[in-house]
Amino acid sequence: MGDTTQSRRSLQISPKYTAAFWRGLELNPDNPKQEDWLKAVDVLRDRIQGRFIKPAQTLIDVDKVNKQQTYGFAILALDCLVLETIQGFREGLTNHTRQSGRLFREFLSNWQPFIDCLGAGMVATRKADEFFSQGRCALHHSGATEKMTVGVSGPIMRFDNGQITVNRTLFHTELEAEFDRYLATLADPHFVDLRKKFLLKMNTICGL
Repeated sequence: MGDTTQSRRSLQISPKYTAAFWRGLELNPDNPKQEDWLKAVDVLRDRIQGRFIKPAQTLIDVDKVNKQQTYGFAILALDCLVLETIQGFREGLTNHTRQSGRLFREFLSNWQPFIDCLGAGMVATRKADEFFSQGRCALHHSGATEKMTVGVSGPIMRFDNGQITVNRTLFHTELEAEFDRYLATLADPHFVDLRKKFLLKMNTICGL
């Protein structure tokens, strides 16, 4: 039991932080110690930036010098992980089993950059489901897409005759901006419910 406990405490939950560091923070949403909450927000920033956003940005930067830019699938696959993770933290969801499609639908249908891409008569939730099926699921399960093209030009996303075109660079930029907005909200002590949900999920990650 002692070895297991020690292993959990030393778990690297981000490039800079361990579970032991997280356990040492005083995080009461109803009676916040703001200094510790800002540290908690930095833990999440370091976790998502270090494990997903920075690797995706590295692929974008490296791909710029290639004559034919071919890293789009890898970049979008990483960003799909970020998207689902952000929504999971917003909801305090500790188990994503059979929840991925709903999380994508909730995130995308309320995300202004996505909504701005919809044409007349398009329903946000339906198009979100299409993106999940043709993008996230196709990439994660088979590494290929049939009805989605991933490129580096045009609008962030376009729906046309059953096909989806994604500008993976703009998508990544807007997604990172959304993550930054979420972090800014968590840093505000007025958002008690959002902090409680964040705490629930991160505590589970740290074995609490």
